[in-house]
Amino acid sequence: MKTKIFMLTLFISLFYACEISNTTDVEINTLDLVGTWSLTNIVIDNAELNVTSPVITTITGSGFGKDLNATLTFSENPNLAEINGDLTFVLNYNLTGETYTEELYLDNIFFNDTFSFLSSSWELDGNVLTLNEGGEQLNIDLISYIDDILTIEVDVNKTITVDDVTSIVTGKATLTIEK
Repeated sequence: MKTKIFMLTLFISLFYACEISNTTDVEINTLDLVGTWSLTNIVIDNAELNVTSPVITTITGSGFGKDLNATLTFSENPNLAEINGDLTFVLNYNLTGETYTEELYLDNIFFNDTFSFLSSSWELDGNVLTLNEGGEQLNIDLISYIDDILTIEVDVNKTITVDDVTSIVTGKATLTIEK
């Protein structure tokens, strides 16, 4: 149960993270971005979940995606970003001195049930891509764009509550998508 809450909390934070540490000058424009991108890599490093209520505990972890069959499509006029597909996320985490590994299957149903959307509006400002949905905003740092391969990064620092469990989540997610 703690694993499911950890994963849910981590993914919610990734999709609603507000902070970026944009220090690169990636050359990408709207025409470059529009189209369908396949997810080719996802890595989450140094994730930490500090549960503050009802029981104080800390879970640390990292993970990566495998069996990647997911796409992100950007359309223009209106600017919409849409998630489709599925992947398996391999989560390695530490809890009370023990190390655990779990494989979690994530698909459109997970994203729709968790976030109540599979698409959002988007805007590009330099090398920051912003996704907006339901009053929430996700700022994504574009760190590399070479030969239709885009590497993006999100720094997570978010307090959320899921199933009456309040947590502070920190970490970094790096994704690679390819046209």
